[in-house]
Amino acid sequence: MKDMTTLVSSDSAAALRKFVDSAAVYIYVVDYNTDEILMVNDYYASNVGVSVEQMEGRKCWEYVTGEDGGRCEDCPRDMDLDGTGCPDLGPNTTEFYNPTLGIWGKCTGQGIDWIDGRQAHIITIIDTSSEKLLREELSHLAYFDRRMNIPNRLKMELDLKERPGGNYCIISFDYISLRYINDAYGRTVVDALLETVIDWIRSFDMQNYEVYRVDSDQFCLLFDNADMISASGLADRLSERFQEPWEVVLGDGLTTISCRIAVCVVDGRLGFSSTSDILSIIDRTLDISKKTQSVAVYNSDMDEILRRDLQLEVSLKNCVQEGMIGFDVYFQPIVDAEKHIWVGLEALCRWDSPEFGRVPPLVFIRIAEQIGVINKLGYWVLDTAIRICSELELQFIDDFFLDVNLSPSQMSDETLINNVLISLQKHKFPGQNLSLEVTESQDLSENDYEQTTIERLKSLEIKMALDDFGTGYSNFNNLKNLPVSILKTEKEFIDDIAHDDYQKFLSKVLVDMAHEAKMKLIAEGVETKEQLQELLKNGADYLQGYLFAKPLPSEELGQMIDKFKQPDEIWAEL
Repeated sequence: MKDMTTLVSSDSAAALRKFVDSAAVYIYVVDYNTDEILMVNDYYASNVGVSVEQMEGRKCWEYVTGEDGGRCEDCPRDMDLDGTGCPDLGPNTTEFYNPTLGIWGKCTGQGIDWIDGRQAHIITIIDTSSEKLLREELSHLAYFDRRMNIPNRLKMELDLKERPGGNYCIISFDYISLRYINDAYGRTVVDALLETVIDWIRSFDMQNYEVYRVDSDQFCLLFDNADMISASGLADRLSERFQEPWEVVLGDGLTTISCRIAVCVVDGRLGFSSTSDILSIIDRTLDISKKTQSVAVYNSDMDEILRRDLQLEVSLKNCVQEGMIGFDVYFQPIVDAEKHIWVGLEALCRWDSPEFGRVPPLVFIRIAEQIGVINKLGYWVLDTAIRICSELELQFIDDFFLDVNLSPSQMSDETLINNVLISLQKHKFPGQNLSLEVTESQDLSENDYEQTTIERLKSLEIKMALDDFGTGYSNFNNLKNLPVSILKTEKEFIDDIAHDDYQKFLSKVLVDMAHEAKMKLIAEGVETKEQLQELLKNGADYLQGYLFAKPLPSEELGQMIDKFKQPDEIWAEL
């Protein structure tokens, strides 16, 4: 293939020698048939640690692959592209690692006819080690979690694309309330907990798997050639382990952390149209795990459930963005246990979806949190509830207070104070008639930002209430440190209070502890006269439940204003 080569004369060989010795790159000429080095420059020889004379005449692979008789993968002798026994000696560039030089190099080969007519090729190697290292570092930053140094969501997407056959299983687990652990203990403890769990998983006798951090609190285990029986068994083992606390090593000491997770298993052999489809299935199957509090195994029967959830998300988002379509605020009375009259109202959000009808609050509030509209919804409820109470002139009733729930997201929102002030001023509603309720799952005694926010709200004479006391982070020992003035007990504490001596005792303890901390206690979920009688014996300050009234739309509430002045008939029957 003379047309693709360059003939080297004796004069040009001397010029070539002068050129290669002046170049600060690695250059050598090799006999095509014998693999003998015909010419090499000083730069190459000196970096190998030998002389030019020692290299010339030797087999090229001794100074390239460093192996005895081991040609390079892209050796021109192996490139008989047209089947004629003649190689394609046109310019050809590859990148490979040269163990003799200890570098990554960009290697370009060009066919030539040597002085005596022999076929040969001239090789130029440019050191690309630093560029390759930079590319690898950038790739690592793009595809690995920086804190834990394990593959991330992008890397998982790439790896899934390389498995079109679907011969794999995925176990995904999501830490529940990891943010609260971070708020309570700090990032160092959270990182140590995550590392401890991953180390525990890697201690299993498993093969052909990779662990990914696909979100701040979500991880996936991708198993090649795995069967669903083994994967489901491992998922059960993972779920059961989180029923017990973890001991996290910090310095010379141990910290014990309790944390729940949602776990799901997805079989890649079911067939998915895209990696985004797989990841979406994982997220929605995890939601089912959170609802059922058990390991969720994805199957085709779930498609309808997941499709409905997606449609519900779309419906909710559209309704919120288009003027709160279908949303309304209901009010449940709060009764003064001593005066026997209504003294407050809790604002409760309700939603009638145009497509799905009445959707339970536990469902649509969870979805609103997931799709990022909970703050907008929460501030609408706040403003609407204040407007309705102001229109009914309830702020002029002695000791009246409106109780409005705040989501964890609102508590960390920088616009919270401003939004509250705007609603109060717009509707001429005094701050002293407003009570803002936070959930007990937030560790208010440890979160400095939320404590500061609460103190600013209290400076506006706004009351702060803690919902579901006794079921979450704020244990009894921290009670005096909580920046709230009202406690609300969960319904489960009084369900069997009329017949269960332990519930009677616990109810009394809760009331006494609230009073000891200079707080008022609201007993929620009162449905029977027997429950009411026990709560009165224990000294509860306020009562709330279906025994007095179900949540009322604003129209019905307006017709029952006299309840704030006259005792309900139920009191006459005691």
